[in-house]
Amino acid sequence: MREEPAPLCGDEPTHFLHGREEFDAGRWWEAHEAWEEAWVAMKARHAEPKEILLMQGLIQCAALLYNHRRGTTRGVRNQWAKLQPKLDGYHGAWGVDVLDLLTLIRPFAMDAEECSMSQDGLRLPWTGGAHHD
Repeated sequence: MREEPAPLCGDEPTHFLHGREEFDAGRWWEAHEAWEEAWVAMKARHAEPKEILLMQGLIQCAALLYNHRRGTTRGVRNQWAKLQPKLDGYHGAWGVDVLDLLTLIRPFAMDAEECSMSQDGLRLPWTGGAHHD
């Protein structure tokens, strides 16, 4: 298991929190966009490459759900293939329970052909089982 990533810096926590709020509201595109702001900031400050990829993996989780909602089979499959190696080995990241997130996302990846599963009530899983507000 990898270590927890370093804390986010500067405006990154604000972007991350905004992405969390959008994710929990089922606004996948908006979550993707907010986390992308954090990702860009991480790249600009030359954060650890594995942590930049980790943030990108979270972005791709939101993109997978966005594609699933739109019924875009290829988009769901592509995001699933790309995000798995980026999140692999992490238990938690910035309060997110990464293992539970993968468990949450996997059924939607497996539903790529039909894109028929309901996304109602999906929320970002938090380490320790608690949802931080």
